[in-house]
Amino acid sequence: MKTRFLFLLLLFSLSSFNTDHKFYVSVTEIEYNEKAHSLQIISRVFIDDLEKLLQIRYDESIHLTKNGDSEKVSDYIKKYLGQKMEVELDGKPYKLNYIGKEYENDILLFYLEIPDVPEFKKIGIKNAVLIDMFSEQKNLVHVEYKGKTRSLILINGKDEDLLIFSK
Repeated sequence: MKTRFLFLLLLFSLSSFNTDHKFYVSVTEIEYNEKAHSLQIISRVFIDDLEKLLQIRYDESIHLTKNGDSEKVSDYIKKYLGQKMEVELDGKPYKLNYIGKEYENDILLFYLEIPDVPEFKKIGIKNAVLIDMFSEQKNLVHVEYKGKTRSLILINGKDEDLLIFSK
């Protein structure tokens, strides 16, 4: 009985604190497809964070929904990602092609691709997604190239970096 009382007391005291702590994070995976000679990119962001950004930046009536977004939502997302994400291979910039998006619980996945990618030693990555909206935003980037994986954490004030892969 005493143990149960202590447990209830602990539970009550913990619930009295504000536990609604918001994390601002995205995860981007970049994988080199050797057969297709392309970089395939999947980026994950929280739906509510992106929705808020799109409402403020483009149109307050936007609502991201699994039941079908308007065409303008895809256009805004494509435009925004084009401004906030960049990739350079051995110092040469490459265009990111927006393939589409998919909803997964409270996460929105973006699919992007860079076709016709030659072998490279250095990959420069800029990922400033949501940093202009949330100063605490952290963008994790994982790059898999020829069996090796390297990772970055990009933040406000340092939204781009370089990874080196030796051949």
